Amino acid sequence: MVAAQAPSAPPAGSAVADAPAVPAGTTPSVPAGTGLAPDPVPDPAPTPTPAPAPPLDLLRFHSDDNPLDTGTDRWLKEGLAAALPDLRMTALFEARPDLFRSTEHLVVCTRADGRPVAALGASWASTAAAERFLHIGIQFVDRDLRGGAAFSSSWLALLEQVVATAEFPRINVLRTYNPVAYCAMRAYGQLPGAVLYPDPRREQRDARLGELASRVADAVAPGAPFDRRCGRISGIGVPTDLYRARPTCDDPAVNDYFRRHTRPGDRILCMVHIRSSETVTTILDGFTRRLGRSRGSGDPSTSTSAASAVPAT
Repeated sequence: MVAAQAPSAPPAGSAVADAPAVPAGTTPSVPAGTGLAPDPVPDPAPTPTPAPAPPLDLLRFHSDDNPLDTGTDRWLKEGLAAALPDLRMTALFEARPDLFRSTEHLVVCTRADGRPVAALGASWASTAAAERFLHIGIQFVDRDLRGGAAFSSSWLALLEQVVATAEFPRINVLRTYNPVAYCAMRAYGQLPGAVLYPDPRREQRDARLGELASRVADAVAPGAPFDRRCGRISGIGVPTDLYRARPTCDDPAVNDYFRRHTRPGDRILCMVHIRSSETVTTILDGFTRRLGRSRGSGDPSTSTSAASAVPAT
């Protein structure tokens, strides 16, 4: 799309040819002695009405109870490849063909016409010391819907599903090159009773948290080089050039942190450890309230079967 250019100012002493004319039959008042015709007063522009957000729906899958079949897996890959042109999704699916089908919990957000526009997936895992954690391994949102209902509703639905089948995850983990994903984790990693790793704003490091991060990194990327000082896991991104350009968020400090500590193919291990039962209660209460508001406002929250929503292939 070609950007509109501002018109250049007329040369000094010239007239503007297409200035609007004074309506016939009117005699505008002119300051005495100026010899100038007044500029007409334009009618106030109407306030534009925002277009309503497109309706969205949610599909929920579980590796045991409601797994993806071959046709649904292909539909999801083709749809997300079209929805995320800023990522090399086709290359990702070629390198990791079982990405969706190997995920324990999967939530897919679709438009009313059945096109997938977001996917969020997570699986339980454990460290060698038997510390259980939730690994968020899939987080994709259509570039035109990021920051909106597709993102928040997918997260709410995933947490609801995880809690319904197990317990609230005390340790939450993701590996990412994207500062936006880190900021999503940070939103509840800064609550009282929770700790965030890494935290660019803290100079003093939590030794226990760093040791836990090392054990988690060994579980999610066995044998990969891990720098616990900054959270970088080197060279695990497949494909290396998944991102066509370096992603950024609204926080310059976080952008700078990722820029200093990663290059294409690297990932930052992001982790939230909830150490207080009161914090779990606070998060669950907040989750329940937000889910109720989301349903009341018409945001996507429906559990729909794949058979009714996925086109026949």
